[in-house]
Amino acid sequence: MKHHKEVDALIAQAEAAGICIYGRTKSHCSALIRRAKELELKRVFPNMYVKPEYWNALKPDERIQHVACTLHLKHPNWVFAGVTAAALHGFEHPWHLHAGSVTIATASQGTNANNANIKRVFVPHCAPEYVNGIPVTNGAQTVVDCGLSTDFRFALPIIDSTLRKGTAIADILNICSTMHRDCTPIFRLLHYANPASENGGESLGRGTIVEGGLMVPELQQDITDPQTGALYRVDYLWRLPDGRLIVGEYDGYEKYTNPNMNDRRGIQGAVHAEKERETGLYRAKVDSIVRFTYEDVLKQHPMINKLRAAGVPDATMVMR
Repeated sequence: MKHHKEVDALIAQAEAAGICIYGRTKSHCSALIRRAKELELKRVFPNMYVKPEYWNALKPDERIQHVACTLHLKHPNWVFAGVTAAALHGFEHPWHLHAGSVTIATASQGTNANNANIKRVFVPHCAPEYVNGIPVTNGAQTVVDCGLSTDFRFALPIIDSTLRKGTAIADILNICSTMHRDCTPIFRLLHYANPASENGGESLGRGTIVEGGLMVPELQQDITDPQTGALYRVDYLWRLPDGRLIVGEYDGYEKYTNPNMNDRRGIQGAVHAEKERETGLYRAKVDSIVRFTYEDVLKQHPMINKLRAAGVPDATMVMR
C-alpha cells in the first residue's frame, strides 16, 4: 500500500507528543481515513487516529489524556469539565462513565447542543485550572458537575478522591449556593464522602453498600493478630451492636498480579499471605470475612447478598 510520507511523519510526531493523529488538510484526512479502513490505524474520535497496538497499550486515563490534548490543540479555548476533567485531575472514577465522549464547560445555556462525542455543561464565570497545560474546571466545580450528572455510587469515588487531594468542602458548598438547581445529590455525596477510602474500587463498593441500604462500615481500620502481633488494615469493618465484627475486603485482581502490591511474591505468594492474614484476623475475634471483586460491586446484588449472608444489617435496623 502506498504511504503518504507527511502522514507517516504525523504519526511519529503524535506518538512522541502523547496525542492522537489528526488531519490538518483534506489530503491528510483522506489518507487517515484510508489507513483506518485498512485497519492500519484506529479511529478513536472524529478526525483522530492512533495505531491500534499503541492505543491498546495505553491505560484508560492515558487514552482520555490523548483525546483531550488533541482537542486542546484544535480548540485551545475549550475548558474540560465533568468526568473528562475528573480524569485529567487524576480523580478516581469508573472509566465507563466516559462512554466515548468528552465534556466541556460552556458559559451560555441553550446553545451548542450536546452530541454523541461532545457534552456541554453550563459553568458561568468559569475560571479554569491547568493540568499539564490543559484547561479544566477546578476540583470543586468538577465534583458538582459530576455529582449532578452521575449516579450516586459512581460519583462517590470522585468526591472521595477530590477531598483526598485537598479540595475543600466549603468550596463545593459555595458553588452549590450559586446554582439555580437542586443540589441535593451533592449534599448526599458530602454526607457519605470519606477521603480515607484508598481507591476508587473501595469508594464504589461503599457507594453500593449505601445504595443497598446496608449499615455503612468503618474504613481502613487496623486489627492486631494477638498471637503474632502482626497489624492488618482492613478495607471495611462493621462493629455490630451485638459485638460481632465483620470485615469486608475489596479484591482487585491487581492485588495478586502487581509486583508492587504483593511484594514481588507472585500470585502463589500473595494467595498464601492472604490466608495468613485471614487466620490472623480470625484470631483477633473477627467473626466473618467477606471478599468481593469489582464485578461483584458493579453488579450490586452479588456484593449485597454476600454482606447480608454474613450478617451486615440494614442501616435502618442499626438506627433503631
